[in-house]
Amino acid sequence: MIYFVNQYLMALNSGVEHAEFKRIALFKQHQEPAKLVTRDFDVLLHQNMTHFGLAATDMVNLYDFFRGSEELPERVLKIQDLKLAPAYNVDPGANVSHVRDGDQVIADVYFSPGTVGHLYYVNYFDAFTNVVQRTYYDSRGFKASDQFFSPAGEVITEIIYNVDGSRLFERYYAHNDANSNYISSIRLLAYQGREWQFNSEDELMRFFLDELNQRTPGTFIADRPLAADWPVINMQTAARKFAWLPTTHANDPQDQVFSNMNGAYVYALHDHLAQLDGVITATKQQQADLTRWLGGKPARPITAIPAALVSETRLKAKQVAASQRTPGKIIFVGRVDQTKRLNQLIEAFSQVHQRLTGTTLAIHGYGSEINNLQRQVAQLNLKNVVTFVPYHQDLKATYDQAQLFVYPAESDGQSLALVEALSHGVPVVSYDINYGPKEIITDGNNGYLVPSGDVKALASAMIKALVNQKRWRQLSQNAYRSARQYGENKVWPLWQRLLKL
Repeated sequence: MIYFVNQYLMALNSGVEHAEFKRIALFKQHQEPAKLVTRDFDVLLHQNMTHFGLAATDMVNLYDFFRGSEELPERVLKIQDLKLAPAYNVDPGANVSHVRDGDQVIADVYFSPGTVGHLYYVNYFDAFTNVVQRTYYDSRGFKASDQFFSPAGEVITEIIYNVDGSRLFERYYAHNDANSNYISSIRLLAYQGREWQFNSEDELMRFFLDELNQRTPGTFIADRPLAADWPVINMQTAARKFAWLPTTHANDPQDQVFSNMNGAYVYALHDHLAQLDGVITATKQQQADLTRWLGGKPARPITAIPAALVSETRLKAKQVAASQRTPGKIIFVGRVDQTKRLNQLIEAFSQVHQRLTGTTLAIHGYGSEINNLQRQVAQLNLKNVVTFVPYHQDLKATYDQAQLFVYPAESDGQSLALVEALSHGVPVVSYDINYGPKEIITDGNNGYLVPSGDVKALASAMIKALVNQKRWRQLSQNAYRSARQYGENKVWPLWQRLLKL
């Protein structure tokens, strides 16, 4: 069994999770057993799994494992199942219903997103309308946990239940040196005939991985460094162990050989590399730079396996001609935060739009910078031609309608969206950054690379890609061809060699 170890799976995910989805599909296609492994307690986990096309057998969560609920028939719980007192009045709502006893608010009942009235959680109030207890319901239809709050509104104790309602875990909270609330102690109440005590989520996760390995021995790949590296490295049972790097390994985006190591990787790559069987990067360039950072002869082998993966179905799909696309449509797909430098993309687009007035820009994704970027768009009088599209899973129509994908990030492990765009015949204009663009974008062939941070050059390359339709058609055809290097038949042998499948 191959275990890809992560922290969570949410409704909104990063490239780490999307790379895992593609890997699981690849391993299933080749009938090699593999699972995603997650740590966090989440009552919406299985609802999110369904949304992303994952079967119950594709994944194992820590709490499902100990609760024995990995594969569980689903049922629906609604507000009627709370069996509220007949004297209470319920003010119904689409997302939340208020429960009152006369003028006093007793509880607020929240419903799972994307459902009609399925129980999510209930807040219970004291006489002063302070939340004193919150009860969560698993999306599969059972009471999952109770949280109890301090007068300051912080969780102090949490009980996590078995499907039959008996107690499974108790989690206790305290303040750390930064005065933040954190899980300080965890008790597993009844497992193998005894109680177990853990001082951190890392300790519990390590124990879980060992138990998982004893049930079905396997190879463990730590996909999210801050949550997975310590538990994987400190496993007590025999297993092969690898660390995957989803981001750049050093602090300076432009200097990945001599700048200090990214703190997320110090534990695995600097302090405990010898306890791993190997390290996986997404690009050959990062493989070479990390090898140099580690002195040229690292204690364990470093292997490059693309995080991006293009299905054979996609590679064989009919090409979309310019006449079938939206003229002048420029897109970005990814996380919307400061590291993506989308303010520079908007600034460059403003220059492009002055020259090519039929152009539009659509920014697809979620993140902390959306409000700032919307203000920038308003200041530049671009509200009619720049749109922000919320995160969504199926981007086929988005890519097939676009004429250009632009990637202005300061660094990346490998942009999955960039490769997806190319596989749909969308030329790419990107800053020449670590890592990824240089390995797939050949300047003037399937897009353009410009110096990182040079907004004027970014705008000029965008104009160059769009202004001449004959040139655009050639760029598009080359984009389709260049995506082949990320096809399943190219990537699968790399996993086979590493894991000796």
